[in-house]
Amino acid sequence: MGKKVKNILLKIEFEGNGVVNMDSNDQKYVLKDTHLRARYENVSFAKKSFTINEDGKLDYKLKISRDCILHDMYKYNMISNVPNIVHNDYLFYNHLASTMSLVKGYMYANKAETLKRKGAITLCDAVQTCNAFSSLEVFSRSGEKVTNDGTTEKSDNSFYYKETVGDIKYSTKGDLDLMNLQFVSCDSIFDRYSFNPDKFEIYKNFLKISLPNFNGELGYYQLKDSNIEIPEYGILLSDEDVLKLVKETLTSMLKINIKRKGAYAKVSSVKIKLVSDPLIDTFNNDNDWISLKTDKDVNDLNFETEFFYNEINIEEAKSSRLEFEEKIKTAKEDAKKADKESKDIKNANKKSLKNNIDE
Repeated sequence: MGKKVKNILLKIEFEGNGVVNMDSNDQKYVLKDTHLRARYENVSFAKKSFTINEDGKLDYKLKISRDCILHDMYKYNMISNVPNIVHNDYLFYNHLASTMSLVKGYMYANKAETLKRKGAITLCDAVQTCNAFSSLEVFSRSGEKVTNDGTTEKSDNSFYYKETVGDIKYSTKGDLDLMNLQFVSCDSIFDRYSFNPDKFEIYKNFLKISLPNFNGELGYYQLKDSNIEIPEYGILLSDEDVLKLVKETLTSMLKINIKRKGAYAKVSSVKIKLVSDPLIDTFNNDNDWISLKTDKDVNDLNFETEFFYNEINIEEAKSSRLEFEEKIKTAKEDAKKADKESKDIKNANKKSLKNNIDE
């Protein structure tokens, strides 16, 4: 039996042409002493990572934000966020049980409840790795006349400036948190109430679509090495379920191809490292990186996940939680009582002071 995997490190490289991720034109204030200086409002700049070079002057590299990367990564799963699906249990729990939601995370808040799940995927911005040099280029747009009342023949032809670049490469790092991925909480004790346990049957049916071999049930679990011994209600995903989620995520990464008008950036390389010992299996260690180029490379992956949680006997868990919640309730009541007594004393002092003044 091999070592169990605790985490997965990611290295992703992109290649493309042109700018795919634009930023606010407020950059003109930062770039006023560079070749990208602009005096007008009609200018669009690329997102950048700014630094100071050895000569003490401003330097930069173009970048693609993590949000832009993740949006493209899941473009086939969801065109846009639709908050109103919370009003239909079947649409909503189908979405919550999807691979995208389990990995990327979510937050939906309404008057009745707030459901949220922390994402298991971490990605940094993808920063330029080559010597490509960007510049401002002038463009024009034209359209219909501004008015049609005969008072002017002026049309809305206009010039604008846009930062452009030729062939370019980027690189980013990240990881997949298997501990986060492994457990789905439906408990508010640690503020990660991911779904309503009263609707578990609906949720479970949709989980079986995303994870065909899912057979988990609700129970109480606790982190093995936690020094806070409070059992948490939720479901634990099996080793096979976690592997399925990891493979689907890596496949989505391989397919990233960000397209904009006259520009694109696509994934050229994905490398992963299976972390068993966090002190040895690091980004700085060049050994044991696995290169993924095709769906077959992903499907051939096989590893055993470290199990971070222990299941707690349900009667023992309920007893422990009841005692804990009673103490919280008592503490809140004591605090409320103390607050009332403090206000009563202040009011009494004010009344006494007023009576002394009146006398």
